[in-house]
Amino acid sequence: MNRSRTLILLGIVLLLGAVAVLVLLPGGGTGTQPTPTPTPVPEIPTTEIIVAAQSIPRGSIIGKVADYPAKWPNNNLPPSDLIVTKPEQVIGKRARIDIFRGMPVLQSMVTSDPEDLAKTGYDASLFIPPGKVAVAFPIDQLSSVGYAVGPGDRVDVLVAAHILDVNQDGQYPTVPFNRDLVEELIAAGMPADAAVQQVLADTKGAKVEPRLVSQLTLQNVEVLHAGEWPASGLLPQPTATPNPAQPAQQAPSVPGGTPSPTPPRPTMFILLVDHQQALILQWLRESGVIISLALRGAGDSAPVSTESVTYQYILTTFNVTVPPKVNTIIQTQQKLPGAP
Repeated sequence: MNRSRTLILLGIVLLLGAVAVLVLLPGGGTGTQPTPTPTPVPEIPTTEIIVAAQSIPRGSIIGKVADYPAKWPNNNLPPSDLIVTKPEQVIGKRARIDIFRGMPVLQSMVTSDPEDLAKTGYDASLFIPPGKVAVAFPIDQLSSVGYAVGPGDRVDVLVAAHILDVNQDGQYPTVPFNRDLVEELIAAGMPADAAVQQVLADTKGAKVEPRLVSQLTLQNVEVLHAGEWPASGLLPQPTATPNPAQPAQQAPSVPGGTPSPTPPRPTMFILLVDHQQALILQWLRESGVIISLALRGAGDSAPVSTESVTYQYILTTFNVTVPPKVNTIIQTQQKLPGAP
């Protein structure tokens, strides 16, 4: 009988456990999961504008398949006066700049006639990428690598500066006081005051030689243009580069004719730099240091690491032996008086 009572109690416990499980299950024990309420996605307002369907090179005529209408987010919409909403507003016109695929086509990017560019002002700003500025950089024959640099080339900026010790307050050149010489004179028996006065007298008329240092500063700077920007505002197209293997064809000489003058060499480059590099170039130009350009090879844009070059660097790197001071010199070859 005890055994039957135990089985009855065990059955009651199992029944209560099953009921508790059914109550705790989601969906009231039916086994079905509640359907989550979807979070509404806010709709981003858009405007239908004309977008380039393919890359359109500068100066080319825009065709019917070159653009298409697309919805553009209003929070990133170009200025309303520049937006193009109908393809016929740009079809048949010329691209003022390179318009890349997926880029909105704006009124300022197209023109009906190339001559309109001159009427609306210079188009130099159209060639400046975002985050860059154009800076004029003076050049001569040496600093321009013998005028071998042209538009589209990449250059590095080299600087040579003369370092001079100056008084910190007055900023005038100072002559270092030779304390070692004072100690040598005192050790030789000269009174201290006399030794100091003699050293001061020796350095009073001494000429202080500045210390030269050469340094690579800016790297991989793009040249936008060589010379002054054209007065018409239009960037001239590059001319074909002559083949060195082919002899140059000379124009037939006309009797009594005047030969064409040689075009003058450019006196400046227009460089594309970021804002900080523009300040660096301005400081270097105004400081009076020697600035030169080094022309990079085509396709070479990798940054390089260099070390400042000084007199000590030359001595150490090339193992230069400093000649000792001697009491003889080499007589130069000179003709004796009366010799033929």
